[in-house]
This record gives sequence, structure tokens and C-alpha cells, in this order.
Amino acid sequence: MKPTMKKFRSLHAALALAAAGALAAANAEARHYATDTWADGRLVDVQVRVEGSAAPLYFSPSGDDRRYVQAFAGRNYSLVVRNNSNERVAVLIAVDGLNVVSGDRSRLSSNEQMYVLSPFETATIRGWRTSLDEVRRFVFVDEERSYAERTGQANGDMGWIRVLSFREQRAWWNTNPRVRRDTRYKEEELRSQAPEAMDRLGERADGSAPQAAPAPTRGEAGPMAKGVAPQMSNESVPGTGWGERSRDQVGTTEFRAERNATDHLIVRYEYASGLRALGIEVRRNRVRERDRGEMGFAQPPRW
Repeated sequence: MKPTMKKFRSLHAALALAAAGALAAANAEARHYATDTWADGRLVDVQVRVEGSAAPLYFSPSGDDRRYVQAFAGRNYSLVVRNNSNERVAVLIAVDGLNVVSGDRSRLSSNEQMYVLSPFETATIRGWRTSLDEVRRFVFVDEERSYAERTGQANGDMGWIRVLSFREQRAWWNTNPRVRRDTRYKEEELRSQAPEAMDRLGERADGSAPQAAPAPTRGEAGPMAKGVAPQMSNESVPGTGWGERSRDQVGTTEFRAERNATDHLIVRYEYASGLRALGIEVRRNRVRERDRGEMGFAQPPRW
């Protein structure tokens, strides 16, 4: 059994640090429009929040279970995962094909690093995990500036968010009084692994973002300017970048995941132009804009 992490404060999810352990149908017309902010699964539901606000999810024009969400260049986003069961659930999250805990290419298997939610718990995943205490925020950028591209791991899942849920295997030794195992793990041991994990994620010792790495047929990506929204070209497509450092503590727990996932929820993100190209009509939510005061300063009248 390998060590896992348990969240503190508002996020009480657990994080797996090693392999074997735990570290609606609508009519054709309606599919083009957002009808909800949650993607529902059997064990867990998923919501995307952009700058703290729940983003509308659009049905797939092809009629499958995939959902689409609009990306906004330069804005942070987070994933909210809700456990609907009365049991603990392990959740594997892959963004742009990379495991959000390890930063490695995900095989979507039960032996990867994942978060563990307590019964009926809701957790917010805000970024790429770099240690027990911190993450680097998810931020929408052009694909060429994405974390996957800049670490040489660009792949066919760019623009995809996958959330898989796994039930917990029954601990057979708990029913056998003759079998005892020491399942205690010290958080200090996990903390000692943090520098190595950070190095694997591509973070320098001074806390700066990783250098661009050449990717096959894509060329070399330049560094992302801190605090500056990326410039979009007419043909740009979004990816998820290595955003600002954010404190986000986790602790340890234990979890042995079943081999097969119960849920496999997929959310595709695209800029508004990309959604329209896919036949999805993006509608502005004027009520939300008015409530948040997003209209900005006075602009000259059109006539």
C-alpha cells in the first residue's frame, strides 16, 4: 500500500502519490446550448469554474456524452469534483493528457496518482500540484504556451479534461484479525520527496516556470509573460498553462483503487471561435455580466 495525501481546510480530498495506492439526453437543437454547469457521473459530478464562476457546459453536437466549455485566454480556471456516494472515491484528473498531480502523461489507469474524496465531499482542484502545500494555477493560454507543450509532452488530448472515478477495493485484511499491516506514513517523508516531484514537474529551484522544451513537429515554445494575457491569433486554440503559485495543502490517507473506473467524464474546452466552428452557439450571460460588473469603462456609442 502506498502513501496518499489528505486535504486540509476547504479541500479535504486526498492525493495519491504512488501506483497501487490512492495518493442527459436533449433534442438536437438543445445540444447546441448550455443547459447546466455540471457534468454528471454515477459516482462523481464535475464543474468548471472560470475565475470563480461556474461556467456553462455545452452539449456535444454529435450527441455523445462529451461536454464543451468556453476558454478565455489569460483567465484562471478550476475543477470542482463532487462525490455523490456514501463511500470514499478516488478521482484521476488529466488535463491536456497530463496527470494533474504528477505532470506526467496519463494512461488513465488505476495505479496513477489521484485525489480521494470522502463520502459526499466536494473538492476544488485549482492547478498542477508541485508539493504538499502548493499548486500552479490552471490558466487558459494558447496551445503553444501550454504546460504540456513547454515540457515536450504535447499529445492528442490537448484541450481535453478527463475525470475518472474509482471505487475502493475492500480491505480484506481488515476482516482477518491474524493479519496486521503498518499503514502509517509520515508527512515528513512525503515532504522530503517534494523537491524531486517539483523537478519532475519542471519547476526551477527559484520557483520560476519551466523552460520551453522542443516538441515533435511543433517547434520550441517561448516563455509565458507573467501576468500578461497571451496574444491570440486568428487560428489559435487553447491549452492549459503553468499559472501563478497558489497555496493548497494536502495530507495523507490510504486508498486501494479498483482496476476499472466507474466514471469517465470528458469536458472539451475551446475558444468561442472554436466552439462556433464545431456548431456550438455561444450565448452571453448578461445577467452574470451585469452582476459582476464586467462591462468595464465607458465606450464610445456606435451611432
